[in-house]
Amino acid sequence: MQSHIFYNTDIPKYLRRTGLYVRALEKGLKKFARQNIEVNVIFVGEREILRVNKQYLNHHYVTDVISFNNERPPVLPPGEPWGFGDIFVCYPVARKNASKFGHTILQEMMMYVTHGALHLSGMDDHAPADRAEMDRQAEKIIQTILG
Repeated sequence: MQSHIFYNTDIPKYLRRTGLYVRALEKGLKKFARQNIEVNVIFVGEREILRVNKQYLNHHYVTDVISFNNERPPVLPPGEPWGFGDIFVCYPVARKNASKFGHTILQEMMMYVTHGALHLSGMDDHAPADRAEMDRQAEKIIQTILG
C-alpha cells in the first residue's frame, strides 16, 4: 500500500502525526492494506469539505469525514498501484467534536481516518447497528496504536 497524507488546511504541527494516521489507515483497510493500492488522506477545512459534499454527494452541509472508493482500472501496467480511494477529513469538525466525544483532537482525527478506511474496506454505517460496529472497531484500532 502506498499512502499519502495531505494537510490542506492549517493544522498545528503537534497534530501533523503522519505516521500515526498511516498506521490507522493500514489497520482500517484490513486485508486491502497488503495489496498494491494507493490511498490519499486529505485534511481540509470546512469550506473544502462543504465543496466536496456539494459536488460529489449533493449534500449542502459540513461533515467530519468523506471517503471515496475508486473502481479498479480494467488494465493496469504490471506493478503499478491503483488509486483505491480518498479520505477527506475536516480538521475544524474534529477540533469541535473532540471534547463532545471525550477524545483528544488527535484521537478524533485518527477516528475519522480510521472510519474512512473502514468504509474503503467495505463497511457501511447507514444502520445504527452498523455505525456502532464501525465506531467500536475504530476505537479498538486507535487504542491499539496509541496504547
